[in-house]
Amino acid sequence: MPKRKVIAALIFMLYSSLLFAQNKKEVISGTVKTIDGQPAEFINIGLKNTTYGTYTDEKGNFNFEAPAGEYTMVVSSIAAHRKEYPVIVKPNEINHFPDITIIESAQALDEVVVTGQFFPQSLNRSVYKVKAINAEQIRQKAPSSVEALLNTEIGIRISNDMALGETQFEVMGMSGNNVKVLIDGIPVVERSSNQQILSQIDVNTIERVEIVEGPMSVTYGTDALAGVINIITKKGKSKSEEKLSVTARLQEETIGREYEFASGEGLHTQGITAGYSFDNGLYAAANFSHNEYGGWQGEMPQRAREWPSKNQYLAGGQIGWKKSAYDLQYKLDYLDEEIVKKGDVSAINRAVDEKFLARRFTHQLHGNWEVNNRLKLTLAGSYQDYERDKRNTTIDFVTGEKYPTQGNDANDDTEYSVWFGRATVLWSMRSNLNFQGGLEYQRDKGEGDKVSAEVSAINNAALFLSAEYTPLEWLSIRPGVRSSYNSEYEAPLAIPSLNLKFALNRKMDLRMSYAKGFRSPKLQELYYEFYHTNGGGFWIKGNKELKAETSDSYMASYVWRIIHHEKIRLTSTLSGFYNDYKNQIRLVTSGEVSNDQMYHNIDKYKTVGLTWENTLVWDNFTAEVAFSHIGRYNKLYDVEEYASEKQDKMRYSPELSASLSYKWDKIATFNLFYKYTGKRSEYTEYTANNSTSLVFGKRASYHWTDLTVSRPIGNMLQVAAGVRNLFNVTRIDNTISSGLMSSASNETLIACGRSYFVGLTFNLNR
Repeated sequence: MPKRKVIAALIFMLYSSLLFAQNKKEVISGTVKTIDGQPAEFINIGLKNTTYGTYTDEKGNFNFEAPAGEYTMVVSSIAAHRKEYPVIVKPNEINHFPDITIIESAQALDEVVVTGQFFPQSLNRSVYKVKAINAEQIRQKAPSSVEALLNTEIGIRISNDMALGETQFEVMGMSGNNVKVLIDGIPVVERSSNQQILSQIDVNTIERVEIVEGPMSVTYGTDALAGVINIITKKGKSKSEEKLSVTARLQEETIGREYEFASGEGLHTQGITAGYSFDNGLYAAANFSHNEYGGWQGEMPQRAREWPSKNQYLAGGQIGWKKSAYDLQYKLDYLDEEIVKKGDVSAINRAVDEKFLARRFTHQLHGNWEVNNRLKLTLAGSYQDYERDKRNTTIDFVTGEKYPTQGNDANDDTEYSVWFGRATVLWSMRSNLNFQGGLEYQRDKGEGDKVSAEVSAINNAALFLSAEYTPLEWLSIRPGVRSSYNSEYEAPLAIPSLNLKFALNRKMDLRMSYAKGFRSPKLQELYYEFYHTNGGGFWIKGNKELKAETSDSYMASYVWRIIHHEKIRLTSTLSGFYNDYKNQIRLVTSGEVSNDQMYHNIDKYKTVGLTWENTLVWDNFTAEVAFSHIGRYNKLYDVEEYASEKQDKMRYSPELSASLSYKWDKIATFNLFYKYTGKRSEYTEYTANNSTSLVFGKRASYHWTDLTVSRPIGNMLQVAAGVRNLFNVTRIDNTISSGLMSSASNETLIACGRSYFVGLTFNLNR
């Protein structure tokens, strides 16, 4: 063979070997721990100036692949702290880096969030302003419901409809269908504009709650103008060192002064969850809970109760498989609920009892596939079937006979179902540039006695795309756009958003955002009809002439980590927002009958607010103090007819909250939760005898305080006890007309007075 051919062949072989060596990837693994020796979950690990990297799992372990060579490994922790290590990735062997230690404690790392993120990451790295209620905070509060968990959070106002077991809450001055409730990232079906789902979630299955303030229409679509509340449930774990896990909880609580042990009056909660993981990556879990509310007599003179009794059975199960780059999970939840509202005995010795029956099936499917270091695919789907029936029974106390009550609204059956699917693709083009695109579909269907519609289903489809670009280490830019289709409304071609995050230095961050919002009316707002028995009885009616809502929202927040050391951390956050809504949908008084309610579009609605939040962690002591001042635009301010009336353009209302926790080693953990809800005022129109006038109403302020104490008993038991509603709040003055009617003239029922609870939790892990 000619010499030059031999040389050429050798060069070709050498080049091929180098190319193969360059493309061949080696395994890189390791373990990250906190300063107190605990596993560090969801810590970003990557090779600098490359796309190679991952984040740690619940055990602090990480594993990814990269070509052999010399690199700088970057470990990014919760408080923008960052460690860089020169590393050599050796060929043909596993490169393991054990016991990488970061400065944060295990408690600090609980602030990892997933809502609206490309990857799970810390609150500080998120471009959004997110509040997180972690598992430890839930345990300390020992809530009997989601409402009890959220009621002392700053910026959230909760109103209860005791007659129907429903809840309405506000975020950033907006309420109803403008706040999207998610369970594990999937929207849930509601009966009306009130968030009934909050009272129908098994609180024993909640891992944490994430609250994103501000419009999330690009990521989560319609109903997310004011923000998102994502309730994240506990998941089974694959290949866990602890094969079997069992948690059981018993809790007894008074309702005001009313209580009977284990059953009847009071609040009685029993729950159990169990999970098992197999060596092949398969895992399974199941849960069951029973909640019995005996109701509250209040000021009712006879057998009727101001708070009706409620009985709930909640059950669920999940099965999943995780291996290498794949993760697939199916989950089923079931609810069976009965609310009984007893009537007073009439002059002819008869009473009418109302019974509301609810049944809810929720199927969820989640899938993740990490194709390679640059490409990840996710799938989320659900089918929800929700039925709510009303049954009225007449009781004759002379003969003892019971029979169905006759009447137009004595009995009814209504059913709602939702199909939902979302598929997303995450592509890491470079180490500082990520793209996320997706397709989403949702079909809402309603039928029954309360849905007066020829069109019983609404279809929504959307395409969305967002990017996160970090051109500089201190600057993150996240633009996004969403294009939607709605079967009943002409949706805008593009809904844009822009989020900016400036890491001014290692202690200070600045976030700024703008988003366009769009929300088409829900099926219930268009066609729903319901007769409410409170306040003498009135109708709530849908309106098929409704227009879609739009909004422009601006938000900014400044975070200053004043002190951040191993044992002491002090953080202060100042944020402000301005929202401008058009065609907002609200329940307003009908012109035909002064007590009837109908959905209408309000021409303009605006909210503006300022929030100041402070957190101090010092060894075993934690303190959180926050203040907010939120103003709401008075649409009647610009009505020419009322120009002579003295009105305020914005109606402001303050809030103050505080949370104190101290862990006394070997004794107990003591907690105090306090919230002051300031006075609210509202101008409304009142129609009577074909005459409309301007009315100024007020909703009084009140103070709420919960005290709890908990301590372990041995290795597997935890006891908790406390006092809720320490100041014994029951009702407050309220002359503002609203969809949730008061239980008495010019009053709103807030709670059932001071209550006491004691609970026992059993944990087994082996």
